[in-house]
Amino acid sequence: MIDKTETQKKQINRWLKSHKKRAQGKLSTAIALGSLNGLLMIVQTAMLAYLIDITIFNSTEISLTNNIADTSLVSMTLVAVILCRAALGYFSECYSRRGAQFIKANIRSKLLNRLFQLGPAYTQTKGSAKLSHLLHQGVESLEDYFAGYLPVIAYCAVIPLAILIAVFPIDWQSGLILLFTAPMVPFFMILIGHKAQRLNQQHWLKLQRMSSHFLDIIQGLTQLKIFNASRREIAAVKKISDDYGDQTMDILKIAFLSSFVLEFLASISIALVAVILGFRLYYGDVDYVFALWVLLLAPEFYLPFRQLGTQYHAKMAGVTAAEDLVEILNNPQVKNTQQSPFTAPFTIKFTQAEFAYPERSNALTKVNVEFSSPGLYAVIGESGAGKSTLIDMVLGFILPNSGQVTINGAPLNSTNRDGWLQHCGWIAQQPQVFYGSLASNIALSANYKAELVITALEKAGLANFLQTLEHGIESQIGEAGAGLSGGQTQRLALARVFYHQPKVLVLDEPTSHLDQQTEKIITASINAYAKNHIVIVIAHRLHTVVNAKKIIVLEQGQIIESGSHQELLINDGYYAQQIKA
Repeated sequence: MIDKTETQKKQINRWLKSHKKRAQGKLSTAIALGSLNGLLMIVQTAMLAYLIDITIFNSTEISLTNNIADTSLVSMTLVAVILCRAALGYFSECYSRRGAQFIKANIRSKLLNRLFQLGPAYTQTKGSAKLSHLLHQGVESLEDYFAGYLPVIAYCAVIPLAILIAVFPIDWQSGLILLFTAPMVPFFMILIGHKAQRLNQQHWLKLQRMSSHFLDIIQGLTQLKIFNASRREIAAVKKISDDYGDQTMDILKIAFLSSFVLEFLASISIALVAVILGFRLYYGDVDYVFALWVLLLAPEFYLPFRQLGTQYHAKMAGVTAAEDLVEILNNPQVKNTQQSPFTAPFTIKFTQAEFAYPERSNALTKVNVEFSSPGLYAVIGESGAGKSTLIDMVLGFILPNSGQVTINGAPLNSTNRDGWLQHCGWIAQQPQVFYGSLASNIALSANYKAELVITALEKAGLANFLQTLEHGIESQIGEAGAGLSGGQTQRLALARVFYHQPKVLVLDEPTSHLDQQTEKIITASINAYAKNHIVIVIAHRLHTVVNAKKIIVLEQGQIIESGSHQELLINDGYYAQQIKA
């Protein structure tokens, strides 16, 4: 049976190869140009050896005029070869980088699409800092893998083989030395690389944790200052940074050690070739020009292997990042998405729906409920009762472990969720406001209809606020709603609803943390919208949902009662007790 780790390695290698094929043309061109550069290097060293030979040793054997003419011709040809090699090296690097950039763009696009498919229920478990780090640094680390490591692997197969083919017919003894010393370089590189791979994985995990820690501190900066805990966090950050620095130095030690070993082995091998050639030249077993040529070729023979040692660390960084990328991109929760033609009016029905998070018991147990006509539906209960899980299931962000959720009789699943979400709207307890214009925040797009934006703002009670803005709907809003009050932020979220007019609106306690006047305005707007749409709201302030068509009471993942305000008061259950309290 194959070990799980080996299976994962094979999966990652297949994934990397599949993306290599997407830029096969550019990478193949880069490798071809680099290989041609290597072949011209053989010609260049031969010409250089010949030029030295005719300049130093053959000047007395031919006329001075012919010697100068011959030397000039070889010199000009040598300069042309050097310039040609420089051009080939430049264009090879350009093609490899372009191919890598194409692959990075493709991976980023796929990763974003997959995160949208998985939805917020999944991304919240991963953490925004880890995902943003993966999208940026993780994908960036793949560039050196595709643009550096893969071409060097090809050069290691082509250039040394070409040198051996050129050397063996002329000097088979030097060819044997090159042949038998060549495997030593990658062998020791692999031995050192296993240790470096483990350290690199630990380094990557620590960097992700450090990113998450820093983000948490920045987001909670106000609370840290209020409770005088900032100094303690500064000390914690310093310790984390020092630990990260120490681990970085450990990796650099391995990197420098591997470079030293590779350079040492290559130098010993070159010295061995030089010593043997020197003795053979002394005893007249080899011509000077051929001995010089082989000696010039020896460093070039080991150069691809030394470059491989350098790029091997880029390979380790790329593979480590690919592990997390593959985990997300191959997530079994998502299948190929397609938009199903859902049409209003909608009937949302839960039938024996159950869901359990990995780290806790059932969040929902045998839930049976139906939202079948326009009106306000309220979901109430203690913290942890399963309210947010129920809402996530309505939106399709999570799917039931057993039972089902149907829309007009069709099961809601990952293949039709995008089509369903086109008809849904969402207002969170703390709505997300993006940096940009007021209009783009409402339309959630750079393309919008100004008249519809203004109408939506008026319906949300922001007409007076709009008049105070110098640039109207084009006024810029700061990051995370900087410059807006809590009430204005909630109304802006409500304006999004009036702009997009979703058939199903889901809200998570939209009036929390608001003053009474703003709460009345938003409650009135929601009640008016619910006359022609399905509105499902998580409510903590029970007086805001007394006019609800149906109130659903959850306790420990189960529906313990449901009905209108009057019906629940008559039942004298949990809801009635909370109202009386």
